[in-house]
Amino acid sequence: MKRILAITALLCLPYLSIFAETFTFRQMDTVTITPPQGWEIWAVENTDRRGNHQITFYADESRKPGATISIMAGNRPAVYTEASFLAQINEWYLEYADQFVEKSPSFKRIDINNGIAYYFVVQYAEYAGLPPAEGRAKVGGLLFIYQEGNPIAAASLYVDDPLDPALDIMVKAVCSIQMSFPEYTSNIYRFDTRNAVKLDIPQAWRVRISREIPESGVSYTLEINPGNNARFLALITIIAPNPPNNLTREQLHARLLDDADNFISQAVEEQADIILVNVRNGFGGYFTLTDIELVGRTPRRDEYLLFTRFYIQYNNGVLAYVTALMDDVKSIEYQQFVDALLTMEPIR
Repeated sequence: MKRILAITALLCLPYLSIFAETFTFRQMDTVTITPPQGWEIWAVENTDRRGNHQITFYADESRKPGATISIMAGNRPAVYTEASFLAQINEWYLEYADQFVEKSPSFKRIDINNGIAYYFVVQYAEYAGLPPAEGRAKVGGLLFIYQEGNPIAAASLYVDDPLDPALDIMVKAVCSIQMSFPEYTSNIYRFDTRNAVKLDIPQAWRVRISREIPESGVSYTLEINPGNNARFLALITIIAPNPPNNLTREQLHARLLDDADNFISQAVEEQADIILVNVRNGFGGYFTLTDIELVGRTPRRDEYLLFTRFYIQYNNGVLAYVTALMDDVKSIEYQQFVDALLTMEPIR
């Protein structure tokens, strides 16, 4: 009976307008969407000062039904398969699973032109069995869209009934989105909604992100590989302790000395030369050692002649320790990496 009523109500709701709205961000990036006829719609650029944008549309002042689309233009673009995109949005969902009744997501694929879309309807745990507060919704639709070369679009759809036919109308409206980001080269790698890092490495370099949650805070690692058979590999581990714990310059120097002592027996050098550096919004230092076992022979594919370790303390309490592996400190890949590292900015 409820389903019959929902179908009947669908015929009475506003249909999709024939008029599309186009919004321009950063002078050349455009997003075009066709909202339901008669609904209010507007956009906000750079909503969180990290290059992300929002488009909101709703039927009336109650904002239910209504939707907010986040254009994640602050993230470095990634190339996803269907499987890897689904894995990514499942990971995002699990960060906030405590807000919803449904603890295990079950996203369904939606067919769209030139992209991949997944959709899931959730109920907010705060209002389970209760009426929602004014301006809040009991039910949310979560819709994620990926198109290669463009930022990910993540939409939240708001209603009070999971059978509300307005959900279908809003899904169709969001799936009508057309994005054009011709020079999409963001340099921000986002770990979660709070933590990210700004890193100006070449656009073509490959980056894989992993995450750990130790008792002392949160830790993320970026594995960086230039590709094209370049003999260079880097691991950047970002540690965001809770509460923040800033090392002094003397403590950071001592850590570098202790770290070097662990490797000196395997190195050509009899003593590590600690070099202190200034970085953006912090300070750091590093040492480089030569693998004694590789001197005089050609390293295998997974071996590198030189090992460099950086420690960097940032003013916002974030600590980074970095491992760079290569055969030549004069290689263009290593020089590009060091230039990027010295201007890297953790965001929290």
